[in-house]
Amino acid sequence: MEMIIDGEHDPIVFFDLERRWSNPGQDWVLLEFGSIFVCPRRLIELDSYSTLIRPDDPLFLDTFSDLSNGITREALASAPHFSEVAEKIYQILDGKIWAGHNIQRFDSVKIKEAFDGINWPSPEYRHLIDSLPLLKKWFGKRARNMKLDSLATYFRFEDQVHRSLDDVRMNLEVIKHCGSVLFLESIFPGIFPQASWISPNEVSIPYIYAIPASFYDGNPKIRVMHEDKDLKLHCRRLNVRFGIRTFNDVNPRLTFVVDASSRLCEVLDKCDVHVKKRYAECGGGSEWKPVVNRDYQNICLQLKATVLDDDIVKWETKIEIYHNGIFTNQRIEYSNFDSQELERLFIPGVFVDAFFSFGTFDTMKKAGINLVVDKLIIHH
Repeated sequence: MEMIIDGEHDPIVFFDLERRWSNPGQDWVLLEFGSIFVCPRRLIELDSYSTLIRPDDPLFLDTFSDLSNGITREALASAPHFSEVAEKIYQILDGKIWAGHNIQRFDSVKIKEAFDGINWPSPEYRHLIDSLPLLKKWFGKRARNMKLDSLATYFRFEDQVHRSLDDVRMNLEVIKHCGSVLFLESIFPGIFPQASWISPNEVSIPYIYAIPASFYDGNPKIRVMHEDKDLKLHCRRLNVRFGIRTFNDVNPRLTFVVDASSRLCEVLDKCDVHVKKRYAECGGGSEWKPVVNRDYQNICLQLKATVLDDDIVKWETKIEIYHNGIFTNQRIEYSNFDSQELERLFIPGVFVDAFFSFGTFDTMKKAGINLVVDKLIIHH
């Protein structure tokens, strides 16, 4: 089967198998094959094919009960055997780009077994796209186990019906939706998603994970996630251990060091594990610097900054200052790294409430997590 797409012979074939186990202790039985041809440039369906498949073992149908998805004993009894549709399926799959959800571990293996069962050569894929590990890597665990029915629930699709053609079409829609979300998050990081600040005690450790930034230039950039949102922490009464330090090795940075509670260290240690793993998977090779200094149980916080076109640095961390209970507002917009006014704010022993998010750095052969402060409340 040959299909021309915009002058190129390059369709993507999404396919899915429906099967049921036969009698206890025996193997699975293939009940349905469904596939769609998808244009890789526009992600639109161009053609489709599906067929029920009658099991070779007549005893299977004798004990088969009609399924809620519409596959009935009567329909299977009148369906073709796999050997009767094998040539058609072979033409659809051989030499094509295959795509599906969990296709690498299941569908591609089972279709080979089906062809082996009739002593036919198995179709070979030119490239395989498995959306399950891809979405786990890039979309994280927003839909928990990331199975197709969980993703359908997450995006409020209709329930998965477990029919081959319906499932591959749902698979395509899931990919479109995930791609759109990741695209918007990369273009408008301050808007999508709308993360809320949570305290370390509100963090559920098992729901921390890391995903690569959707788009990045140069060194890998990793996002720290909690459930389905970017993790942003709000920590009260952090004791300033060391005041402002200035760095200008690659990008200008102002940092200060605070003591961290055991719970905050626990959360950050888990973040470190996930981000370090993703960093390595994305090809990062620099020496990893832990986010928590375990010798002294403290962490380094970095003020938020933007470098303008004329190389002027605009400090964007919003600071709220309390003097003996009296509140004032001040926004840091200094371009002078040695500002004495900034240094006077961050005196060792002063307490701060910090609202910070997670970034990553990879400079001078060292990599790690940046804790970037969006807002500070300083208690003087």
